[in-house]
Amino acid sequence: MEFGRVFTFVLTFIGGATGWILPFWGLMVYYMFAVIRPPFLWFWSLGLETRHSRIVAISTLVGWVMYGFGGASLRGLKFQMFGLYLWLGASLFAYQFMALNKAWAWRFLDINLKIGLMALVTVTLIQTKKQLIAFAWIITASLGYLAWVFNSQYYFDGWNRIYIQGFGAVDNNGAAMMMVMGVPLCFFMAMSTKRLWAKFLCWVAVACLCHVVLFSFSRGGQLGLCMVGLSLTIAAIVMLPRKILTLFLIGAFVTFTFYYSGDQVTERFMSIFVDPEQRDNSAQSRFITWRAGWQCMLDHPWGVGPRNFNIISSNYGLGPGKSVHNLFLQVGADTGFAGAIGLMMFYVGTFFRVMFMSLHPVAKRLGWPRYIGHAVMHSLGGFLVCSVFIGMESVEIGFIVSLLGLCTSAYVYRVADEEDAQLIHDVAAREIAGQTDEVIDTEQAPPVPTHGGLSPA
Repeated sequence: MEFGRVFTFVLTFIGGATGWILPFWGLMVYYMFAVIRPPFLWFWSLGLETRHSRIVAISTLVGWVMYGFGGASLRGLKFQMFGLYLWLGASLFAYQFMALNKAWAWRFLDINLKIGLMALVTVTLIQTKKQLIAFAWIITASLGYLAWVFNSQYYFDGWNRIYIQGFGAVDNNGAAMMMVMGVPLCFFMAMSTKRLWAKFLCWVAVACLCHVVLFSFSRGGQLGLCMVGLSLTIAAIVMLPRKILTLFLIGAFVTFTFYYSGDQVTERFMSIFVDPEQRDNSAQSRFITWRAGWQCMLDHPWGVGPRNFNIISSNYGLGPGKSVHNLFLQVGADTGFAGAIGLMMFYVGTFFRVMFMSLHPVAKRLGWPRYIGHAVMHSLGGFLVCSVFIGMESVEIGFIVSLLGLCTSAYVYRVADEEDAQLIHDVAAREIAGQTDEVIDTEQAPPVPTHGGLSPA
């Protein structure tokens, strides 16, 4: 029996059997499946219509309900979660009242509702340091493994799977965006761990992830990788102690990347910046679809239904079935201004929330939340750059990384609140003890004799 089939069935059994008892581990199995997508990764063995992820999700939901819906406070996360559910609410409204093809719209709405439900489970369930670190490592390992598989297929099988087929029901652009988001995670997990074997595997994963983006021929992904590389360079110079060695390694890595990227990769990336008259049809179509998406938002402020813009794209001068190559314009065309604003609140709000958390004194003192915070912040930065050219609102990795950042932020501020409460309690206890001692000393002290109201000589 093949590895993929055994791996999937074993994890399904673990997640399904333990999810209702230990919902956190059921959630981790669910998210691992959401990243590596077994039906697509091992389609020749499993087929495309498997229900392993659904089995694990149901078991996890049962455990979540049995344990009182998690119980973690949403303090500090209400803005981001409100944005997420504003997007889902706008999607429901557009599906119910505006959708031109409800059957087509439901295919995407069903995925988005599942994402929203598991997001609520995540932010209310994950509360401890061990859970957060396990969450970070599972997502990092899943993305690193995917990159390794894609490189193996590219080198050993001669199959550029990402460019030809994409992955997980998304095209090469969506797959490249996933790889871009994995680079900061692997980078900062390598910096945070003290285990040499883990560091080595993380650096190998970084190289594999970067190479997948290059041979995906996705210009949006390549631009996102450049921005992530620049931000990681700055972070490495600031955070790592050996500045000269760091600069040398960064220079060597950049030189190696450009040398082995090849003329085809370089030419395709540089086509982003040429004059409009010299752009190829694919590059020029990005700007055309942006205008079409914006015009659709003006014509239909409440949207036309999830992914229903693709049905009417010909009305805006595009080919049949054409998408808007921009995340927020695609969402705006489908679910209206409310949906686009809600999704922006979630992603942009998460970015700034995690950034401020990384600067918090508690995060600096604990250490590990700062590494996770930087990983999520740089990952979301790359995601937002890619989203300018890619409209994949149902790619779950963006939500997963955001939830890792939000849960870590909630932990840091919860620790800060507990420390503040303990400090207030200790100060009050000392004040009460001091007042008690003063009363006792006053009662037990002998009377001081006076002479005509004057102090004794």
